[in-house]
Amino acid sequence: MHIFSNKGHDLNLTGSPSNEIQTIDFPKQISLVPSDFMGVKPKLLKKEGDSVIKGQPIYFDKNDPNVMFTAFCSGKISEIVFGERRTIQTIKISTNSSTEEVLFPSHALVDVKNIDKSKVMEILTSSGLWPCIRRRPFSKIAETNKMPKSIFITTQSTAPFSPNLSILCDNLHIDSLQAGIDALHVLTGVSINMVLPKKFMNEKIMSLKNIKSHTFEGKHPSGNVGFHIATIDPIENKDDVVWYISIQDLNAIGILFLEGKIDNKKIITIGGLSAESKNKHFFIYRGSLVSDLKVSETSRGYKIISGDPLSGNIISQDDSISFYDETVSFIKDEFEREFMGWLNPGLHKYSLSRTFLSSLFFKKNKQLTSAMNGSVRTIIPIGAIEKMCVLNVLPTMLLKSIIAEDIEMMEELGLYECSPEDFSLCSFVDASKMDIMGIVQKGLDFIEMEG
Repeated sequence: MHIFSNKGHDLNLTGSPSNEIQTIDFPKQISLVPSDFMGVKPKLLKKEGDSVIKGQPIYFDKNDPNVMFTAFCSGKISEIVFGERRTIQTIKISTNSSTEEVLFPSHALVDVKNIDKSKVMEILTSSGLWPCIRRRPFSKIAETNKMPKSIFITTQSTAPFSPNLSILCDNLHIDSLQAGIDALHVLTGVSINMVLPKKFMNEKIMSLKNIKSHTFEGKHPSGNVGFHIATIDPIENKDDVVWYISIQDLNAIGILFLEGKIDNKKIITIGGLSAESKNKHFFIYRGSLVSDLKVSETSRGYKIISGDPLSGNIISQDDSISFYDETVSFIKDEFEREFMGWLNPGLHKYSLSRTFLSSLFFKKNKQLTSAMNGSVRTIIPIGAIEKMCVLNVLPTMLLKSIIAEDIEMMEELGLYECSPEDFSLCSFVDASKMDIMGIVQKGLDFIEMEG
């Protein structure tokens, strides 16, 4: 199936990552951040000063005690940072060179499809790789007691500075991908969908079995899994469940079943820095800190974002890269107020409307800053956010129903298909300066709690 969207917009930003790939040094410290996993209530299994080995459980989810969160590397727990009401914010592990790790049963590729379903579940939940699988609605970790009606594998994101799918494929293994697919098929028995960019060709991907291949075309956010699900296998109501997983995490699951080991590496990108040589792909260890990327000298005066510039979260040099993020973005953190700027023709403004003359020069890359260029205003329904929303919903009406806490209207307007990332461009273009992504998340939290 081929899906196409004529809505959205591709941001033309300076600092796109090159195809060069660099492996960072083994980190001296890694961090586990429970808040990376929305809805998880962590219960510690270790305390400060305890020694841990790679793959050993550090905490589990009180909502589902079978789901373990394990150490990405061996070392010693140097600090556990608590927040308000003793919520666990960060678990810091000082790593060592020990090669000791927790091992799991290994299988030949042809045998993966014959593993018992309960054994697949046990291996995934005890290894710490179950959180790689997320669900819609609500974009949370998949529930172990509720199987999906289908699974989607995400490949190429259309967000700014995202990893190049060709680079990912060059560093993934066909057997591992196939083993991951077979394991998920044994567990669920449902169709597994992989959605690729139009005209993308790769022998590894094309030779995979037990999947349904689709293609997509269009501007961002046409690469979002929310658009793919809504078009290929829509979520009709709150009882419909669809799982999704990134192609890199699928590869990690395959390695787990083939080799019996946890793969703690992934590819990310850096984008947005003025020093073009720093904008590239990196092989990192999960839980690595931004400082391990060694870009501190060239990142002064920037905001650091774990994720893409539109939907990521602001972090610092001493924070780890979020578990699900595959991009670290840098945005200039400076703003100089212009005298009578509203009279300026705006040749250097980034504009998606025709307010400024710069709208005539879309192809020219620009460098954005963190400035909002205005304060929050009342909702201005000029149709701007409708042009950026690729989902089959009415964004303005949906936002109003969320603000009014009208659950029935939220359901009718399709909130179950939505996730904040699907509205990142809407937040970007909104003349009202509303936190649209935050409003959508608030609506999802409310409807889940009350539903």
